[in-house]
Amino acid sequence: MPFELGGRADKQGNRYEHNCAIYEMLKIIDEVNYSVVIEALGDDEKGTDILVATMKNEKEHQQCKARNASKEYWDMSDLKAKRILKTWDFQLNRDNNRKVALVSPLTCSFLVDLHDRALNTSGKADDFYNIQIMESSKEFQKFYLEFCLEMGLNVSEDSDYGRVDRLKSIDYLRRIFYKQISEAGIQENIDQSIRFLFRNDRDTVYNAMVSLVCMKDILGVEITQPFLLNYFKEQRIEMRLRDGDDRIFPRLIQINQEYRNAFKPLKGGLVHRKEFDDCINAIKFEKSFIISGGAGYGKSGCTEAVMNYCAEENIPNIVIKLDRRIPHRNCDTWGRELGLSGSIVYAMHCISRNEKAVIILDQLDALRWTQANSIEALSVCTELIGQVRHFKKGSCPYMKLISERRIFMTQKLCFLGCILSMEKEYSK
Repeated sequence: MPFELGGRADKQGNRYEHNCAIYEMLKIIDEVNYSVVIEALGDDEKGTDILVATMKNEKEHQQCKARNASKEYWDMSDLKAKRILKTWDFQLNRDNNRKVALVSPLTCSFLVDLHDRALNTSGKADDFYNIQIMESSKEFQKFYLEFCLEMGLNVSEDSDYGRVDRLKSIDYLRRIFYKQISEAGIQENIDQSIRFLFRNDRDTVYNAMVSLVCMKDILGVEITQPFLLNYFKEQRIEMRLRDGDDRIFPRLIQINQEYRNAFKPLKGGLVHRKEFDDCINAIKFEKSFIISGGAGYGKSGCTEAVMNYCAEENIPNIVIKLDRRIPHRNCDTWGRELGLSGSIVYAMHCISRNEKAVIILDQLDALRWTQANSIEALSVCTELIGQVRHFKKGSCPYMKLISERRIFMTQKLCFLGCILSMEKEYSK
């Protein structure tokens, strides 16, 4: 059934698209999606209402269509008239990690069937074409051939060129999704996700997300988990930490809170010192560094300042007190003991990608003086540093490692970059 004519149609259509965006943003909190961009720019904008990046480093270009005029379905003439297939052809050919999707309450049975058959095939071009396509109904054959024609493929020839195009059609169809979901269905998904992810009541969270999508200047902005968590913090919305929760960000918040609870600033609050600026500049210029100095020189204050800076700039960070969270066996085992799915470095990479991320190791000297198995603990720290160096050179060049406490450790860690040595100006 079509929408009412006039302004109401626009509002209802926009509401459906807004809810689609909200649902995908909730998946960021659940760490299914890495980021969402609404109305992207440049090549990403073509045929795209919502650009979703998954945690598997895949990108999905979604078009959201609440209605198709007065029709109760989508057919090939509609897909061609709205140039949906042309934009899909452009996006799918950019790289193999891209997917496209049409999100709508209406049906598009032939497209769904083609996608399913492409997923369930032998991988042989002739088997797919001759058996799974040409032994189907005439209407289904016509839909497939028109699809291939719009995608610039000639699959009807029994030649090497025809077989190559048939294989291309299988690849395209595997990366084309039709997501049929009603207005009521997507609203129910949103409501269930909110109840599952947040402590606050449903209306508070939903209204905050509607305000974010409709009232804030976020068009073209990559919305990530740090961005959303900062927004929810401003709105006094709290995430729910579940038993056995394997998400990364809730664990980072919990571990960082351990450090903040143990830190006791001066009565007058955190005193700003030039070393704070040195730390911030080192992060801005993508340097790893060591903070050294005697007891009471302000090293913990520097760490607190770095944490505050990361919070202000939405930079994922983790602060680990090594005298309480003693490194054990290897990075993977230690990370699991911290409640992560594996190594700290790989967890930070999952949630930061090519954005900045900061790892802070506190009380490094305590390992040497107080632990009988200090060699093992230091070995794990060395392994962690090696992982950071690997990601800095490769797919995550912006990750930094801050090691805090005691100059004598610099012989082991001197390749990190720079050393910030603090002189005593006050005592706690």
